[in-house]
Amino acid sequence: MNKKNIQIEEVTSSEIKEEYKLKIVIVGDSGVGKTNLVKRFISNTYNANSKATVGVEFISKSYKINDHIFKIEIWDTAGQERYKSITAAYYKGAKGALVVYDTTNKETFYNVDRWISEIKEKSVPEIKIMIIGNKMDLKSRREVKLEEAMEKSKTLEAPLLETSALTAENVNQAFHDLLKEMYYEVRGKFEVQEQKVEETKEGINLNTEVPKNKNKGCC
Repeated sequence: MNKKNIQIEEVTSSEIKEEYKLKIVIVGDSGVGKTNLVKRFISNTYNANSKATVGVEFISKSYKINDHIFKIEIWDTAGQERYKSITAAYYKGAKGALVVYDTTNKETFYNVDRWISEIKEKSVPEIKIMIIGNKMDLKSRREVKLEEAMEKSKTLEAPLLETSALTAENVNQAFHDLLKEMYYEVRGKFEVQEQKVEETKEGINLNTEVPKNKNKGCC
């Protein structure tokens, strides 16, 4: 399957039941705009006065990816994560991660290496990681050049995309690209499960003959 052929469509009806769940974690230094990225993707809203997240929050959204309905859980970290590493429980079950830095703050860009190291240490080996350079709309305040970010992307072997939670530029693309990578990675498990179900159904359907009772001798 070509990743370009993976179709993603938002599910708006609450009557449609999700078949599978995919978890995404979002990490990065405090103030890089993680929460607004999530809000822009989930509800297409932006809060200029957004405060630091307290604890860990998650929000979900349903999507149809090819022929399957997925519940996408997006976990957003607290504002104090710059000073404290996130526990392994946060990464449990995650199939994708967005590592966010602020294009106007070089220190947050330097810390991308540490965040990716932590993800690889505490999550499953097959987790898909994507680097996000947020606040690309603040061009006059830019400290991180795109070329510099691309070099880090190659070194860390994680795709890069610049976004703006304020203008919504590339936000949907960032999440959709990550979802495609996640789906491509786990699709085999779904196919195996469905094959087992189909084989079971076929076995039941083929077994249409009613068993005959054996004659018992008289006692």
